[in-house]
Amino acid sequence: MLSFLALVCCYAATLAQAASYDDFSWVKSFAAVGDSFTAAIGAGGLWDTKDSSKCSRYDQGYAPIMLRRMGSPPPKFQYPACSGDNTISILNQVSSLDGGIDLAVVTAGGNDLCLSGCQSTITQANNGISSYLEGNVLAVLQELDQKMNKGGIIVVALYAQYFDAGTTACNKERWGWPFGGLTLTPDHRTTFNNLVVGANNAIKNAANAGGWINAAKVVVADWDGWVTLNKGTFCQPGASPNPSDASNKDVAFYKLNTSPIGAAGGFLKARDLNGTMDESLLMARMDSPEHFSHMVARTAEEAQPYEMMYHKRGLVNPNCPSSILKNIVSYFLPDSIGKIFHPNLLGHEYLASFAMDEVMQARAEILGIPGPDCVVNTVYCASGSGSKQYMSDHAAFDAANDFCNAVQVPGNTANWAFTKTYYSGTLDEADFIIELSNGASAFNKDQCNMAIQAILGSCDVTNSNPMNWKQGGYYQIGSYKYSINPKRGNRIWPYLTAPKQSCQGWYKFFFDHYDLYGAGWATNDWGQQSLRPRSTDCFGLGITGWNFQYFDQPDENGYEWHAWFNSPIWTRKRCYDNNKVQNAAGGGSEGGCQGNG
Repeated sequence: MLSFLALVCCYAATLAQAASYDDFSWVKSFAAVGDSFTAAIGAGGLWDTKDSSKCSRYDQGYAPIMLRRMGSPPPKFQYPACSGDNTISILNQVSSLDGGIDLAVVTAGGNDLCLSGCQSTITQANNGISSYLEGNVLAVLQELDQKMNKGGIIVVALYAQYFDAGTTACNKERWGWPFGGLTLTPDHRTTFNNLVVGANNAIKNAANAGGWINAAKVVVADWDGWVTLNKGTFCQPGASPNPSDASNKDVAFYKLNTSPIGAAGGFLKARDLNGTMDESLLMARMDSPEHFSHMVARTAEEAQPYEMMYHKRGLVNPNCPSSILKNIVSYFLPDSIGKIFHPNLLGHEYLASFAMDEVMQARAEILGIPGPDCVVNTVYCASGSGSKQYMSDHAAFDAANDFCNAVQVPGNTANWAFTKTYYSGTLDEADFIIELSNGASAFNKDQCNMAIQAILGSCDVTNSNPMNWKQGGYYQIGSYKYSINPKRGNRIWPYLTAPKQSCQGWYKFFFDHYDLYGAGWATNDWGQQSLRPRSTDCFGLGITGWNFQYFDQPDENGYEWHAWFNSPIWTRKRCYDNNKVQNAAGGGSEGGCQGNG
């Protein structure tokens, strides 16, 4: 919420390393070519060029994210990626590029598979994967290599599986286009996932094919496993059909509301939409026979010129010449619909992170230096550095339950940090912190909660710890660092293994006066949720002159605070000398209370 942006390996390298793989000043020219995954349909706002609307090219895709992470001044950026483009169209994109490119990213091949929900096209897609897809993608990469500077890097970004195929979560939902109204049984979901895996394998084979590289180093950004690991696929257990429901917050792709709805008819042209039509109603109309027939007819009209172009380039024509998807996006649907089954903002953060990691790894190899280190789920406890700062477990867990809900995320800001201080002025004063680096900007509350709980579960004081003191530490997950830092460095050390207290109560004619000293209890509430309410539980109303002070350091007797107050008369023996109040307040059952009250 990795967002992510948490990486399996190893985008969040320690910047303290004296290495230049993370210096992007060498990138003077950057290009992004490909299909809708690189054009980033629906992610953010339209990219500011005249043809961005036609190509559904957006500014929060993985390529613009990478551009922003390269620092200032930014490199020259060429961004002809276009939603719906197949390999012949992507070859034309590459041909249009100015040469002298240092870094390029590309997605290609998905639109050569003519995907839809009917069995014949699924079979056709599988045939394409096993026959022509690798060669078509290889042609794109060979052409792109001719535009690269020597020592440049090409990142081939893969696709990601869409579904959790091991649940029944989607069996009764209506998914509509592009699956023709199929109910997504586990078998259907497995079929579509296998298409993605097969396509990725063919694309990797093209990227790894030797003997054709002239200038660039070609690497593959494979983010598929990360999406699955972080529950970013559709049909998660308990997920709502409504994409806005909190149960879908980790999903890495756009989706529509897949609740069953009634049939709807009538032809509708998407560019007539004003954005107010219910998306589910529109998709119901898209499932109608007249829509599909119109789409196929339009596609067939454009077949002949593409056939000639494929033959000229030596590619295999998949017989979906301008791609069904491109016709749907450009003619039938607004981008709010066309973006479904494409990465959302979280998905693009993931993809950008994996792409940037591959660039840094490749750059390190080119320079002959060690690459980024893996920083994966690493907890560092303060006890390992000799710290003597700690806090009570109940205070730590109460703060932890609040912190991730309290995080304030700044808009359009990378590398931000947020700190919240809990229990100021008390023995349990602590800072809870999240810090982002390496251009990360997204926030994942579940990851935050997991990290904070992991610190609390791992970072107790060492040796015997019956009071469960927490020393804090930090948890590094890729570009995200979560920290718990107790602030008081002058507490009792060695730490207590049992609470302690001292009490005196004196009869003063109209009231009893008490002086209590304590350590190891009432550590963060000024006695307001411990000593004071447990006192009134014993003798009822009547506390006056209440005072409570935390010491800057333990006194000569090892106490950390002092409370003094008045109660009704004759309360010492029944409330304090028998340790009733102290024990109920967390102070233990030893010590009693001296005096005559």
